[in-house]
Amino acid sequence: MYTILVLVYLIIVVGIGVYFAKHTKNIEDFALAGRGLNTPVLLGTLFATYIGGATVVGWTGSFYTMGFDWWFSGLGAILGIVAATFLLAERFRNLEQFTVPDMLALRYNNSTRYVSAVMIIIGDVAIVTVQILALTGILVTFTDLDRMPAMIISIVSFTLISLFGGMKGVAITDAIQAILIFGGLLFGVIVVFNIGDGPGAVFSALPENYFTPFTEVTYLGALGLAIASFGTTAVSQSMIFTRVFSAKNSKVAKRGLMWLIPTALIGYGLVALLGYSGQAILGPDVPEADVFAVVVTNLMTPFVGGLLLAVVMAAIVTSTNSILLSSSVNLTRDFYQQLVKRDVGNVELMRVGQLSVITFSILAFILAVVMPDIVTAIVFAYTMYSASLLVPLYAGYLWKGATAAAGTSGVIAGGGTALIWYLLQEPFGLPSMIPAIVVSLIVVFGVSMFTKKPDEEQLKVFNK
Repeated sequence: MYTILVLVYLIIVVGIGVYFAKHTKNIEDFALAGRGLNTPVLLGTLFATYIGGATVVGWTGSFYTMGFDWWFSGLGAILGIVAATFLLAERFRNLEQFTVPDMLALRYNNSTRYVSAVMIIIGDVAIVTVQILALTGILVTFTDLDRMPAMIISIVSFTLISLFGGMKGVAITDAIQAILIFGGLLFGVIVVFNIGDGPGAVFSALPENYFTPFTEVTYLGALGLAIASFGTTAVSQSMIFTRVFSAKNSKVAKRGLMWLIPTALIGYGLVALLGYSGQAILGPDVPEADVFAVVVTNLMTPFVGGLLLAVVMAAIVTSTNSILLSSSVNLTRDFYQQLVKRDVGNVELMRVGQLSVITFSILAFILAVVMPDIVTAIVFAYTMYSASLLVPLYAGYLWKGATAAAGTSGVIAGGGTALIWYLLQEPFGLPSMIPAIVVSLIVVFGVSMFTKKPDEEQLKVFNK
């Protein structure tokens, strides 16, 4: 039952993405859907990417284990959307660029472009690797597939949608899958509440202090959860800013992000209710990483379980497609067009972008095959990219005094501090993001005091 549902679902999703190949004629179509996304499609692709596989599977287990305290991560993520919405969205869309490194190059210089693009590519390839392993795990667990065929199906599914459909295909499949994700989560919550004899019985069966803040984490730990989620969201090119660049205009970009705030909260709430129900019905002894799978197999009928599996697969596919496009456009715009062939046509750029999708897919697949046991280190690469970009990006577009040297130095200092702190195994229990942000702030403001002030060209971004 599960095998048929899963494979049919993947075929349909890939088919939709490939269908939109005929609408992809140049780099703007490929990377940014021709800058034509309207509010409903924009909101759909934002929601589907934001409520990704890590959220549906990982956060179900986190809410199960930590109760209220996992909401500190949710709060940080929502604040990240708020920052992107009200501080950068309209200005970024008005400047009509393609990537976050484009924005940094406009505000600082190309040195900042190159170091930031490297950070993003490393982080994106790392996350694609994790997504391959995640979808492979689902296919192996719930179907008759062996590991290698499941890995091949995973990477082929990711690659085909991104390669042929570009952002248009990704956005349309995202919008469709957003309905599936939302509806599936809602239906799943209704089913587990019914199994648990209603919301009242479910909540009364939860442990004492389950909803008391700071039960599972310290004040510092809560701050760390919030800052890590905030930083990852507020600078996410693949989740946030690629969509901003793809919107029909700046008003649509801001409106789509504004609608994401309440819909993401509802999505988080549904995931939390799945975790809470699992705690109430299954008890406290399920390993955190297995909570979602146990809820699906132990509490659901095959049809409802298949629906929730489709939800997870939708979430994984949508976020991975976005990440593959993000990294391919970074390589195309931030390196090929800048260093190899500055005077290049849009069609050629699109072909380079498509070749980049294939290259990064193969690289991520190889990493997934040969190094499946370093997931924690791989995931950290994404944290390092967030730590690198957060301060230089927001300082540059909120403060006219930030200098070019400070922008480049801030990227290196933030990422370097995060890496060193991680290798030292996070002394004092302090998450890497916190010292990285502190050091990056000090470097950006300190270097700006002693280096050449921004010229008129660098400050033009404030006129948009």
